[in-house]
Amino acid sequence: MQMDTQVESALVLLAHGNAEQALRVLQSCLQQNPHHAGALHGMACVARAGGDNRAAVALAAKAVQLQAEPHFHITLGLALLAEGQVEAARAAIHVAVLASPRDPRAHDAMASVLEAQQRIAEAERALRTAIKLRPLEQERHLALAAFLSRHGQLEKAIEVSGKALRLDTQNLFAQNLHGMILHGAGKSAEAEPYFRTVAAELPTSAPALANHGAALFATRSYEEARDVLVKSAQLDTKAAETRSNLGLVQMALGRLQEAAQELQAACALQQNDTRLMLNYATVLADLGKREQAEALFCKVEKQAGNSTDAARACMNRGVLYLAEGRFAEGWKLFEARQHLVAPPACAAGLPQWDGAPQEKPVLLYAEQGLGDVLQFLRYVSPAAQRAPVLLYVPQSIRSFVLQMELARLPHVTICTSQHAPKAVAACGLMSLPDVLGMEAPFAWRPDIAGLQKADPGKKTVLRIGLCWAGSSTYQFDRRRSLNPQLLEPLGRLDNVVFQSLQKHTEGQQPPFPIEKLPQGDVLETARVMAGLDVVITVDTMIAHLGGLLGVPVLLLDRFGGDWRWAAGSTMTQPDGEVRSLWYPSVRVIRQPQAGEGDAPWQPCIVTVVQILQKMAEKRTDMVP
Repeated sequence: MQMDTQVESALVLLAHGNAEQALRVLQSCLQQNPHHAGALHGMACVARAGGDNRAAVALAAKAVQLQAEPHFHITLGLALLAEGQVEAARAAIHVAVLASPRDPRAHDAMASVLEAQQRIAEAERALRTAIKLRPLEQERHLALAAFLSRHGQLEKAIEVSGKALRLDTQNLFAQNLHGMILHGAGKSAEAEPYFRTVAAELPTSAPALANHGAALFATRSYEEARDVLVKSAQLDTKAAETRSNLGLVQMALGRLQEAAQELQAACALQQNDTRLMLNYATVLADLGKREQAEALFCKVEKQAGNSTDAARACMNRGVLYLAEGRFAEGWKLFEARQHLVAPPACAAGLPQWDGAPQEKPVLLYAEQGLGDVLQFLRYVSPAAQRAPVLLYVPQSIRSFVLQMELARLPHVTICTSQHAPKAVAACGLMSLPDVLGMEAPFAWRPDIAGLQKADPGKKTVLRIGLCWAGSSTYQFDRRRSLNPQLLEPLGRLDNVVFQSLQKHTEGQQPPFPIEKLPQGDVLETARVMAGLDVVITVDTMIAHLGGLLGVPVLLLDRFGGDWRWAAGSTMTQPDGEVRSLWYPSVRVIRQPQAGEGDAPWQPCIVTVVQILQKMAEKRTDMVP
């Protein structure tokens, strides 16, 4: 009896993480009685905790031979499972289930075996049986929640982990698991408070800080995310995922050099991780280190096979070529995006149109953002010369497209998804340059009915449109958006009136009077813009819309900006002006260097003020 008590105390020590002291107690027991089954089983548990499953199998087998306790069979089965002996594991645990059908541990162990055999539905039933036996034991619910999460049943996992948490709201493991499942389901804002609590209770735990930092990054709390991830990386310098997340946070903040350092370190720590290589290659491309970026993208394509990482690398290499003006190669590689983004429902199942002339209709559908749609509408007319076109665009832009001349072409129909069954093939708008063989950029100024253009000869006041932020749903929007307070020097100009072109205005406003943008779709915005003398905007749909309308646009472009404003799509004039080849009325004003906060935008604002002053002077000179 005394030895049994010693064994129990050793198992308690092991449960509290004191494996060394537990080992000493058990060794002492075995010195007194080498054939004590409980002590041998305890030694098997210590071996399992230390990762020595081969020794655990041998020790548990001896214990079972001496005394066939059901929980001895569970330990033996789990050790066999860890060694890859799945059928032997199932046999051992089956004995435990038959001998003690009301022991939830036996059903939990059987669930592990069934999961290893890919018998997922049976494994879930075993875990739910364990819960029925011990409905108030938190660990049973946590086991099921983790299982459901592993198998993509995230909403069910959230429900179960929520129940587990309510059984003991102070349990840090439960809070962390609930947070991880929420985060995995894309509910990072809901996950963040749980990770915050765990990190506060475990301030020296690198994983706890890493989880909190990842959630902060996902919720775009970049400064706090950086602080938390820096602490985590200091505690564990070899955590590749933490270094990668820290690099992405630095990238979102505009600190590209620091981002490159962290992402390079992450790649060095986990050299075969194609996802980490993709992140590093992306920041290298933004820094202008294109040869290094291209080499990494090629490496990922070769190493990742047919995975989404390979498709992403191929697409990104295509973007790299487009930025450089290597359009024929770039468009073909850019087609890899079709492996990453599903077409709309109206195009699903239709074969890809290859650009060949035909008499039956082809469905052309919008891709990505509204700016992309506006840019690639120029290819609809050439496509309609080869086949009848059904053009599917988002509702928010449809009324604008209906006012364009292409909507009046005899072989073009602006459609809703109900028209799609008439089509025999489909093609995304962004695939048209490749399938039509029209690689190089070309300017397009469509005729748009019902827009009243500004008349500079009849007024001295300069009407200026402003758009200072993109969509906050984009993870790296901070880099392309600017603090509207930076526009303050514009407010000091004489004879100017400002019109907001900002769709969402819940954030800061410029520090001077500005007219609100009327409610409405893209057509309503176009009507407002047509009456402006100049538009100043960051890289959003507004730049594309202004370019199509022929309104003078001053595009404030971030360092390492989008391919369509890069060297391959622009022309530098003798006076140093950079003009878009897609939209001749768009002048690109780039940040001279990367960086965090307002500083990188300051030179751009200085240039804008100088341009506006010259425009105002010319306007005054024209008035008699």
